[in-house]
Amino acid sequence: MENTKNTKKNKCITSFAVSAIVAIVFITFATIFGELYKPFKNYLADTFSHHWIGKGVIAIVIFYLLGFLEYFKAKGDEDVMIIMLKILFWITVVGVLAISGFYLYEYFLVH
Repeated sequence: MENTKNTKKNKCITSFAVSAIVAIVFITFATIFGELYKPFKNYLADTFSHHWIGKGVIAIVIFYLLGFLEYFKAKGDEDVMIIMLKILFWITVVGVLAISGFYLYEYFLVH
């Protein structure tokens, strides 16, 4: 019984780690792309009343929808779960550095 419970928990953690990775990649891309290509940023603002809200709504949809769908495909293996959590950590670090680096570049070198 305990093994089945852990397997389900591992599947849930793994599937939502994958969906968090995709959501972080989307937000990083959308933030930088929106600054470089104003029609995209304007589309988000026009559709969702503000580009931040637009990115947030899309990221939430990606997170929950992909997490739910991925649950049925994910393995309950603890090793896979740990690997996905490590990838999630590093993708988060890379996303923060990419957005920060982009804005620092824009601030100091472009303007």
